Amino acid sequence: MAVYDRRGFIPFTPYHFGPGLFVKGLAARWFSWIAFVAAQAVIDCETLYYLERHEYPIHRTLHTFLGGTLTGMGVAGLLLAARRLVSLLTPRLGKPFGAKWPSVGSEFTTVGVLAGGVIGGASHPLLDGLMHPDIRPFMPWTSANPLLDAVGLGTLLDGCIVMGLVGLALVGLWLYTDGRRA
Repeated sequence: MAVYDRRGFIPFTPYHFGPGLFVKGLAARWFSWIAFVAAQAVIDCETLYYLERHEYPIHRTLHTFLGGTLTGMGVAGLLLAARRLVSLLTPRLGKPFGAKWPSVGSEFTTVGVLAGGVIGGASHPLLDGLMHPDIRPFMPWTSANPLLDAVGLGTLLDGCIVMGLVGLALVGLWLYTDGRRA
């Protein structure tokens, strides 16, 4: 899926995963990348909805810091409720794996899910605000977007990719360290 920006077609959502993987690499035991990705995807459902309807602007309420953060909190709440339901239905699922690999087990902890959801939701309007002219990240307080073009598009996209690669290496280091301790 892509979004038409004044600079051409730009894939959305996957670029956001790189900074999330970087945060996971920095704080693997306290951050859920799954929650981060889920928040990103839910927020971009708003864009997809308005793209399908051919209505501009395509970035609206969920693409504000307030809307994104609240969405991230909601996604985290849903993931925690799902985790609770799964644990009631299959109590032993995932416990041995999380015990051996704490950096992976954090994907399902309350702290990890809340951190991933909130950071995912709050970072989405920041990243999109740098490149999309219809973003109003500070609504309802102001319709200004001082983030737009603060960095070049190539720099932003390359930065997201590099952060993802560095994050992947850091996550690998966490997994290696966790595996040696087990």
